[in-house]
Amino acid sequence: MKFLAMSICIVFSGQAIADILPQGDSNYQCQTTGGFFDFSPNHAIATCQREIDEFCKSKGAPPIIGKITGVPSGYARYARAEISFQCMTEADIAQKQQKTIEAENQQVKAEIENSKRLCQQDFGFIPNTPEFGNCLLELQKQHFANRRAAQEVAAQKEMTEAELAQKRQSEADQATINAIQSINKAIAPSTTTTNCSAYGSNISCTSTNH
Repeated sequence: MKFLAMSICIVFSGQAIADILPQGDSNYQCQTTGGFFDFSPNHAIATCQREIDEFCKSKGAPPIIGKITGVPSGYARYARAEISFQCMTEADIAQKQQKTIEAENQQVKAEIENSKRLCQQDFGFIPNTPEFGNCLLELQKQHFANRRAAQEVAAQKEMTEAELAQKRQSEADQATINAIQSINKAIAPSTTTTNCSAYGSNISCTSTNH
């Protein structure tokens, strides 16, 4: 009975619960479930950010925040949030950037060697001739075009996720409005009418007595 009472207090306390999960290669993810009254994921996100700050502080390195995903509450589910992050010092960041540059250089070298093989073996051009050089140039241009296209697809995906997050925020705001109206209707169904409007992240409610 005592455990049940404690569980009920936790459920209705409005406190979000955060977990830090290792993802490998110095990557972590914070997963948060909002409280009973958290219709929007904003509180869950804020709780996760505080947990990340404390976690990285214990490691002596500031957090580098990655992807943030927030989902509002819905039927039979609490609001939740997921944040990808790393704990990295300036030296760690510089080392990671250097590894990225080296990996890109290795990729370019591999592409050039593959283009040389294609120009000589598949297309029959003789090395160190203008025709061979033109072939190599065209293939490398195609490699860079493919890489740019991949970057544009990734950027479009990020934009789509941002639009989805905005839609979820609007749904969370509407859920808050519906909850307020339902509560007021249950308390005083015949004497008070509550009207709510959402403007961005702000919700304004007015009550009229009959």
